[in-house]
Amino acid sequence: MKSRTQRATNDSDSVAESDPATNKDISPGLTLDELAAETGVPQRTIRFYQAERLIPKPGRDRVDARIARYDTDHIDRLRLVADLQDRGLKIPAIRELLASPEAPNKVNEWLGLDSSLRGSWAKVEPQLVSREELESLTHGLPRGTRGRLEAGGLMRSQGDSWLILNRPLFELSTRLVRDGVDIDLVLASGVILAENLGRAADRLIDLFVGAVAEGFGEGTEVDSLVETLRPIAGDAAALIFGAELNRAVGALLADTKRLAKLRTRPKS
Repeated sequence: MKSRTQRATNDSDSVAESDPATNKDISPGLTLDELAAETGVPQRTIRFYQAERLIPKPGRDRVDARIARYDTDHIDRLRLVADLQDRGLKIPAIRELLASPEAPNKVNEWLGLDSSLRGSWAKVEPQLVSREELESLTHGLPRGTRGRLEAGGLMRSQGDSWLILNRPLFELSTRLVRDGVDIDLVLASGVILAENLGRAADRLIDLFVGAVAEGFGEGTEVDSLVETLRPIAGDAAALIFGAELNRAVGALLADTKRLAKLRTRPKS
């Protein structure tokens, strides 16, 4: 185990990067080693966060000014940054959020919006399954299907286990393969749907934000507005997509050249 003197030497570079005029003079406190151990955030990452102005500068030890000292504010900030990153916020957005004079209120407001908006849509959590469970889920599938499912992003290896990113979608894909649909056709169909529905989702969000900015729902909580518009993501999307499929099938039936490609061919 390292002594406090050894840890002080390791931490000296952190203090060298800080501004003595703005540093707090605190002692005792946590060294960089101890802060990393307390929060689970690597020292290198903590230094990076300091450089990006995501956490306050460290204080100085009263006896040896070369030693950086961190307190509960640093612990709380590191955990907050980790939480914001887990929710999908990038470093520049986190820095902007935390740099505001009203940072606590803005962060709480953002976290409230995050919970309201994310909580209103269907969310599927990844599932970790054992090798035996995966064998059961993929039993009877053609050789090579598991590799294609992994290449298609539906699952990935996690040591001795497997992470299924979206189990309902995974089970739908394997059911289609069992029904005779080629796995590459299944995966290509998923890509088409994801690309086009992704663009539609982005445009709907822009439409919603623009409408709110122009006064739509004034005086109403955001989560209530989202619940009001939620059918667009489910019922309306399914109805519109079904209608578009009918239109596309009608166009196919009217195109004799394309239709000829669907003629039943004799089995060899």
